[in-house]
Amino acid sequence: MKERMDQSSSRIYVERTLAIIKPDAIHESEKIEDVILKSEFTILQHKPHNPCVWLADWLVKNNPNKPQICDVEEAE
Repeated sequence: MKERMDQSSSRIYVERTLAIIKPDAIHESEKIEDVILKSEFTILQHKPHNPCVWLADWLVKNNPNKPQICDVEEAE
């Protein structure tokens, strides 16, 4: 029981600190949770031989903050 309270108070402390340092961090954490959940389901579907390397590659390919680069001809 005490351990659960310690974890809860630690989480509250972290959330409050993040709210001061970077107010939009709470909303970003929800986006991060979505990406992590999607990656976990994908790992379970593919069952790669080396899940850590596979996850790293998957995160690079599926980064929601990855800049979209288009050809100059398309932009005109």
